[in-house]
Amino acid sequence: MIELVGALNFAAIDYVTRRLASAPPNAPLLILDFRRVPDITAAGAQLLGEKLATLGNTGVTAILTGVEALSSVWTAVFARTAEPQRLRRFALLDEAIEWAEDQIIYRYGGFTAVKETSHLGEQALLAGLGADEIAALAELSTERWYEVGQRIVSAGEPANSLFFLQSGVKLPSGVRLASLGPGMEFGEMAIIEQRRSADVWADTPIKCLELPLDAFADYRQLHPQIAMKIMRNLSALLARRLILANAKVDLLSAY
Repeated sequence: MIELVGALNFAAIDYVTRRLASAPPNAPLLILDFRRVPDITAAGAQLLGEKLATLGNTGVTAILTGVEALSSVWTAVFARTAEPQRLRRFALLDEAIEWAEDQIIYRYGGFTAVKETSHLGEQALLAGLGADEIAALAELSTERWYEVGQRIVSAGEPANSLFFLQSGVKLPSGVRLASLGPGMEFGEMAIIEQRRSADVWADTPIKCLELPLDAFADYRQLHPQIAMKIMRNLSALLARRLILANAKVDLLSAY
């Protein structure tokens, strides 16, 4: 981890990049702490972006912390990094460290209790459905693959589909309460909301089934009894998430 201080111009970034060149990271993750950086010049951002792209080509993911999504620092660096999938951002240093720890644990054999793959019938949202009903939904879905660092959905975009995760792990940021892995779904809020509420990135290679919302709605209209089961399952999922959210608030308020 490198802590940066003060406004960053070309000379300051040149010093940092020289240090990185002389002593390159011996780990696949590099945290750059920007909490004390008020601004960065265009030349400095260009040089830093080039260096981060070079590190990305060697398999190193750079993690910028202490910067907001709309900040001038993040905008400048992100725009000048040739391989943005090797660039991550967290507003808080603790979140960046948690995410990095999760990545290391997963890459080196952690989360051994997580299943490698899952079939559609194991999805919590579809609990109680028969084999024929599951097969019908599978025919309406499209198999999708996502690489590490690839964005799956974006906050604010139209919510026109939901996803069933079959392989891969979506790791949480911040305090660890759960991991999103095979047998879990995401984007299911599209059933009741018109737009995505959050970004979803692939932290590991992901395989999932994408079910278009219009096809799903037609299916539920043709099979009202099945629709009732799915909505009950959705209610149970939301209730569990509310319990976890309350637990997280209690945990954070203890500090």
